[in-house]
Amino acid sequence: MWIPLSFIFLFSTGFIAARFGIEDAEPFTLLLVRSLLVIPLLLLIVYARRQPRQWSGPRAWLNQMGVGMLLHGAYLGGVFAAVEAGLPAGVTALLVSMHPLATAALSRPVLGVQLSIKQWLGVFCGAVGVILVLGSGMLNKGDTAGLGNWPLVGLMWCVVSLFGMSWSTLWQKRASGHMGLVEGLVFQYLGAAVVFLLAASVVGRFTFNPTLQLVLTLSWLVIAISVGAIWLLMILIARGEAHQVARLFFLIPPCAALMAFLLFDEQWTTGMLVGAALVVGGLLLDRPGAAPARVNRGQAQS
Repeated sequence: MWIPLSFIFLFSTGFIAARFGIEDAEPFTLLLVRSLLVIPLLLLIVYARRQPRQWSGPRAWLNQMGVGMLLHGAYLGGVFAAVEAGLPAGVTALLVSMHPLATAALSRPVLGVQLSIKQWLGVFCGAVGVILVLGSGMLNKGDTAGLGNWPLVGLMWCVVSLFGMSWSTLWQKRASGHMGLVEGLVFQYLGAAVVFLLAASVVGRFTFNPTLQLVLTLSWLVIAISVGAIWLLMILIARGEAHQVARLFFLIPPCAALMAFLLFDEQWTTGMLVGAALVVGGLLLDRPGAAPARVNRGQAQS
């Protein structure tokens, strides 16, 4: 239980950290620097552990780079690009948070996993809950103003982000077990760095003002999220069904909203409370079995 709870908490802090980070750095440059700092840290962990290193071969390297391009590049890059294009942050978060629906729909053709009616009900309860949490918050802030003026480019970036997360989850589920978890993360961030370098070169400005706030924010992004949260995510994907892991992301908006309330005094509405309850109820409808899927010894130790 501590692994999913820790993942939800750490990943939720990413939205708060990003809010601080983009005040002093262009988004794609910030994400590029983050990726380049994570790689040597992961290599240090790999060679400091008293465990056999599992680097596997070129095919596994390319698989992990592809997962990184989708998970970190398309997902995070798409979110930042949507906001940069002028799409309200609340709308972006709402659209991207629907990726568990796409993951559930793709689970059968990609992984051969057939969801039951009860499982689909749990997924839809989570989706409705997220809509209430984020939608109520947007109404409270007036973010829905100018509905007809939402930029098409921003909406398209949201689609890229949504499917980037869904496909990366499914891809990692199929690819997991062929190399160590930490070793795999090294190649994921190599792939992500390529994406962010291209994005920063084409649409970015390479703006990076190393203030104390940015340094502290970047430290949290690197250590707590890029290493801690993503490491836990890889463990969850290896041990559970892809759609069950994806549904954990429904808990991210309520958790992030709670942090925003504590840090920025952003008030909750009745709709947000009802939405949070629906998210939890949806997760309870499709709880993982008591005996998790087995993973190889190397993964469990990574």
